[in-house]
Amino acid sequence: MQEDNAFCPKCGTPVGATAAAAAQAPAQPTTRGGQGWGAGKWILVAVIIFIILIVPVFPRDTIVYVDGTTQTVTNQIQYSTAFQVYTTTTASQISVYTGSYQYFSNTYYNQYYNYWGGNYCYWYKNQIVCNYNYWPWYTPSYGTTVTITPNQQVVSVTRSQQYGGLESLTLTYYNGQSTTIQNIYSDNLSQSGTATVQSSAVVTNTVTNTITTPVTQTVPCHQCIPEHVTEHVSILQLIFGY
Repeated sequence: MQEDNAFCPKCGTPVGATAAAAAQAPAQPTTRGGQGWGAGKWILVAVIIFIILIVPVFPRDTIVYVDGTTQTVTNQIQYSTAFQVYTTTTASQISVYTGSYQYFSNTYYNQYYNYWGGNYCYWYKNQIVCNYNYWPWYTPSYGTTVTITPNQQVVSVTRSQQYGGLESLTLTYYNGQSTTIQNIYSDNLSQSGTATVQSSAVVTNTVTNTITTPVTQTVPCHQCIPEHVTEHVSILQLIFGY
């Protein structure tokens, strides 16, 4: 049995010899999986590097836009209209009457009218005749001569006949007033003069004022208010700027 035990029952190799050879051979390191342990280390290192590159650990200041409200200023324009009324005076030239006229005053006329019976009196051959009786004592002192100059500004003369060849004159002046003279026996008034008058005119101006009123309005805005915030980024974000 010992002899049989000296050999391997399966391969026939002497057991003693094998043991002796094994004792004499140097020890060899035992490896499992070939190079599998080295690949694992490299994977671990790659994972660590990848984590370092992508993990956001570095602070960085950035601007973000958030919701808020804003104020805007708009101008409202208003128009104010006013009327200015004032009077202007301008000088102008007008045509006026000049000359003279002669008349008997009512005192003389009525005196001789009544003296000669109160019928009528009239002008005849440069004398007053009342009731067919001349004034034998007639002299120019019984009449009155009036001279009209441009300064009097007579703009209109109206003549009307009285009985017996006498007439009455109505003189109208530039200011609108008028005078009537009776018992005119001679006149040579004509529109042959000029006068300088001051004309007044009413002027109305329209003045428009523009009033600008600023109005502040508060309106909502979306993503329009900038804010500074600190965010953490990775090495890759720092390098590539995103």
